[in-house]
Amino acid sequence: MTTATSASAVLGIPTTNHGVVDAHRAAQPAANGTFLIGYDVESGNVDVTRPFLRRVLEIHEATGVPATFFLCGRTVALNRDELRPFARHPLFDLQQHTYNHVLLKSVCIEDPDEGVRFFKGGTLDQIRDEVRRTSDLLRDEYGVECRGLTGPYCYYRGLVDRHDILQILWEEGIRFTRTWGRNERDWQPVELDVQPFWYAPQGFPAVLEVPIHGWQDISLRKTVGWTNFQGFLDGTFPYMERAAHEGLTFSFCTHDHSSTREDPGMQITESILRRATALGMDTTTYAAYHAALEVR
Repeated sequence: MTTATSASAVLGIPTTNHGVVDAHRAAQPAANGTFLIGYDVESGNVDVTRPFLRRVLEIHEATGVPATFFLCGRTVALNRDELRPFARHPLFDLQQHTYNHVLLKSVCIEDPDEGVRFFKGGTLDQIRDEVRRTSDLLRDEYGVECRGLTGPYCYYRGLVDRHDILQILWEEGIRFTRTWGRNERDWQPVELDVQPFWYAPQGFPAVLEVPIHGWQDISLRKTVGWTNFQGFLDGTFPYMERAAHEGLTFSFCTHDHSSTREDPGMQITESILRRATALGMDTTTYAAYHAALEVR
């Protein structure tokens, strides 16, 4: 077992405090920590999404670990019937990822392997339309009132600097976000010290940010190699172990298309779910996590 201390040294996991986070931190340390897993379901290829849906149902029912789907509206439109069982399933929660995967903010990625890459964010009108269309689709198709959103690509510091975007999300019914998913280089990893917090200074004390921790699965699997399952787990488990040891929340991001790439049985994902339970971490959906904090 890799210790949290050695993992921090090997992976470069910093332990710097963030005033913007700590001043409005949403959750106190909990025994054995909390594990959240959110799938960005975004593929436009039904031959990717549908096998993923079949397998993800099997591994979550086998492990009993809850999960959240952050759905692109365009992906819902292609898989309406296939997603229907998840809308009623006690282990799953349906939230959104915009309709067409439009970025909320621009990102300028400093990738050590691929160099500097820039991706432009959408306009405010685009963002409102994207969020509204997806919420309307989830309501009309499944009777789901969408309250959560993952920002496509995710961003350094989430939306702390974008009152205008938070205003749109609030008006469209969004009450929790997963948008802080990059470090100061718009890359990975994100330190575990960036714990969930409320957007109170921006004027939205009832909007919760739940950052993504460690590596998004695509970035780490590209870094260690798509067939290097153990390398991926070695890069993920130390974050989970530290979270369990210190009573922190660990929020994990994976995708429909990447979780099955070179791994159709989703062995990596199943190993992560089983590790969370072995560590005794509390496992829940993002919606349930938000609801529990909301009533405090």
